[in-house]
Amino acid sequence: MESAKSVMEPVAWIFQMLTGLVMILLVTLHFYVTHMTSHEALKYAEVVSRVAEPEFKAMYAALLLVVSFHAFNGLRAILLDTTVGMRKKGAVSALTTLAFLLAFIYGLYLLFSI
Repeated sequence: MESAKSVMEPVAWIFQMLTGLVMILLVTLHFYVTHMTSHEALKYAEVVSRVAEPEFKAMYAALLLVVSFHAFNGLRAILLDTTVGMRKKGAVSALTTLAFLLAFIYGLYLLFSI
């Protein structure tokens, strides 16, 4: 039977690829809405009005989730490629997971405070 640690790396890699693909879709949608629909789309009042709509809030929350996970999982992978990172694998994983959660929760707080 495989240990959780030996299963984690392939799963982390798969999630890295999946979040990258989802980011492409969501960033393309974000770019289209903010830059291609009208010249007024970037004005403060338009941004606040758009973000107040539930479907855009959900889209930006999903974008925040995949970007945060992708970034901190990538940082974790980079740190684990170092000698020190491999010796402190548990600490690296715990700290990057904590940083991901803090960034995501703070981002949601900001998003839902608009």
